[in-house]
Amino acid sequence: MKKLLLILFVMVVASGLSLGAQDLTDNPDYRKSVELNAKAAQSFSDGDYDAATDYANQAKRYAALSDQYIATMVAKAAADKEMGKAKTGMAWADSNGSKVFYPSLYKVAADLYASAQASYAGEDYPTAGDQARNTVTAVQAIAKADADEAIAKAKAGLSDAEAIAAPANYPKEYAEAKGDLSDAVAAYDGQDFITAAQKARASVAALAMVKAKAPSWPAVYVVRLIPSHRDCLWRIAGYSFIYNDPLEWRVIYEANKKTFRDPGDPNLIFPGQKLQIPSIKGETRDGTFDPSVHYDPFPNK
Repeated sequence: MKKLLLILFVMVVASGLSLGAQDLTDNPDYRKSVELNAKAAQSFSDGDYDAATDYANQAKRYAALSDQYIATMVAKAAADKEMGKAKTGMAWADSNGSKVFYPSLYKVAADLYASAQASYAGEDYPTAGDQARNTVTAVQAIAKADADEAIAKAKAGLSDAEAIAAPANYPKEYAEAKGDLSDAVAAYDGQDFITAAQKARASVAALAMVKAKAPSWPAVYVVRLIPSHRDCLWRIAGYSFIYNDPLEWRVIYEANKKTFRDPGDPNLIFPGQKLQIPSIKGETRDGTFDPSVHYDPFPNK
């Protein structure tokens, strides 16, 4: 009998120690189990084994209730964490207009979140935690769909920008857009879909002011020294980037003759001389001719 009581007493003590390690022992059931355990120990010491057995059994029941309480609190803490994530995810989905843009995906997430809330209210914390995690997964599906769409638009925008020579005409905007798209793809690969969508939209925004520029031709031509093919007004007017028509040489002459060494002689031009090239068809002319720049051929018809 004494051996049996000793084993029972040790089991109760061990239970109390395990609870203490949880740091959740501030509950009435645990305190009662400790009190009864102390009485069982005292009775055992006094040789009152019947009382010791009764106290030990009561202590064991209260210890079990305490264990149940601790398990519930642990499950609640885990559920609280998951519910917080689900709440944040649903707040993002609502602010992002997901209910309108991705109705079927949004409904899945909203239904899961409603179920998680109901389970939590009913103190079914393990189920609430599972449903909250599933809610986060469903929100991730919305974010992925949003990122897919945003990145597709960004790629199309960059392609369109390249088609109108944005790298040359809008280098700053193009570089920014390309960098944002690269960041978007990297975030997507890391499954950070929300950041991926944000970066992709930033890429599109960077190109908002980029548009095809009207063809432009030089407004000034500097006479060049070309021994094998000397510049003259006839040849200059015939250059594709000037008028693409040598017969228009007189336009250049009339616009510049006051600057000629001999205003009466259109053939007397010299290397380094700057000639103004007037617009003859309402075309845009800007800057000085640059041999390294590609100019579209001037339409002469």
